[in-house]
Parts: sequence; structure tokens; C-alpha cells
Amino acid sequence: MKRNVYGALMIVALALLVSVPMTQAQAMKANVPFEFSLNQQFMPAGNYEISSEGEKLLAVRHLDTMKTCMLIESIHMQASQAPHAKLVFHKYGDQYFLSEIWDGSDLGIQIPESKREKEMKWARNDSGPELVVIAMK
Repeated sequence: MKRNVYGALMIVALALLVSVPMTQAQAMKANVPFEFSLNQQFMPAGNYEISSEGEKLLAVRHLDTMKTCMLIESIHMQASQAPHAKLVFHKYGDQYFLSEIWDGSDLGIQIPESKREKEMKWARNDSGPELVVIAMK
């Protein structure tokens, strides 16, 4: 009898352990209609999947070419209003830089400015970038 109870508890514990990473690993998708820069890489326009690859690691993957850029979650932000799953880009002229990733919770991730974005910001010497927001599903 004790063996049956112990076995049942082990199965429940295993099921809980397996289900938690699956819920955290759900990917979000977005259609980005322009080429953009991310971590000094140019990413083509198209359909993207953003998924968690661990506690502090995100993968931004182009679904047609499978080109992937890995991000370390370092700068977290908290939403001041009702958050939505979205990507936020900084636009300078015709160049776009991924700036923030929001997963629909009240926390988002800010991506540090690249060297190229800092150069664009300095060269424009104006009030700042235009913000472009793409909804994710």
C-alpha cells in the first residue's frame, strides 16, 4: 500500500516538474515587416518566434531562415499600464533597432543600445528615435 501511494506521489511530482518548464517555454510570434538590428546582427523582415531558452536566455528566431539571435535577459522593466505582448523598435531614418520585448505580463526586457544605434542617435542629434510597436501573439 505504501508503495502505491509513494508511486502515485512520484508521478504527480514528475508531472508538475514537466509541466512548469513547458508553460514557461511557450513561444510568442510576431510578423516584423522590416529589417532590423539586434546585437550587432541584421535580422531580415518576416515572421519571428521569441522563446525562453532558460531562466535568463531568450531566442529571437526568424521562422523562414531559422536565423537566431540569443539574448541574455539583463535589464527588466515594469509596465505602468496594462501590458500587451509586443516588440518595441527604435527607428532612425530607415534603420530599426529592437529595443524592448514585452511578453504580456507586467515585466519586459530592455535590450541595451548597440554601438551602431548609439552612432545613429548621436548623428541625428534630435529629440530621440521614433518608436515602432509590433504586436505579438
